[in-house]
Amino acid sequence: MSERVLGVDFSGAATAGDALWVTEAIPTDDGLEIQQCYRGTNEWGRDREAAHAGLVDRITDDDVGTVGMDFPFSLPQALLDAQCGGTWAGFVDWLASGSGPTDPGSLSEACRHTAEMTTGSRDLRRETDFRRGALCPYTNRTRSMTFYGVRDVLGKLRDDDSTAVVPMQGWNADTLVAEVYPAATFGWLGCYREGYKNVDDPRQRREANVAAVEACSVTVSDHRDTYLGNHDALDSLAAVISASRLADGARPLTSGPESEGCIYV
Repeated sequence: MSERVLGVDFSGAATAGDALWVTEAIPTDDGLEIQQCYRGTNEWGRDREAAHAGLVDRITDDDVGTVGMDFPFSLPQALLDAQCGGTWAGFVDWLASGSGPTDPGSLSEACRHTAEMTTGSRDLRRETDFRRGALCPYTNRTRSMTFYGVRDVLGKLRDDDSTAVVPMQGWNADTLVAEVYPAATFGWLGCYREGYKNVDDPRQRREANVAAVEACSVTVSDHRDTYLGNHDALDSLAAVISASRLADGARPLTSGPESEGCIYV
């Protein structure tokens, strides 16, 4: 497995490149060294299709070993059972086939209707969402990331034999791709899960989050100002921290069915 680790703060917006940030790092004898932090627009273009295609290309480069991405990789098991044959692969096929949901809105509508019919509740969460304090994967706030992330990114990576989407495809691959959640990572580090984004004067909280990362033997060097100035960039730093733990050999047990996926911190 290659050493380079990527942390991705994902976006499913039409202009996804503007909000999609990537941090790249390599392990060293002293810990982890941040080598790059960049906006998707600057590397691959602003529109969603170009940014997501560029991201897939970067993930499949030979020098990349582990990737953490911030979007829901799967659905609650009740919905997988009802719509996708009970499997994660069936979920990817459901979105990629053209016979299932064709956009984030129709994904949300189908999931809510199915959830209500099968459980009596419209907004379900996966077991890993409960454990990590994450949202339902098809609410208004998450549905675009789930739809485009699964269809256009994981859907491409799933069929690459050198890449494994964990834990659903096992761990035996040149490149591991994992779901992460920056708020959970920052919480695990004992710093701010919230209050460092779209609020007045967030700098002190962002400084605390960066300091907590640095305390884990991470060298951010000249990227500090980028992390302090942009919360999406800062989230990509959290993503690379969680991905680096997997790169270092951590294999945490999943919460709930493997087909639901797992948020790694």
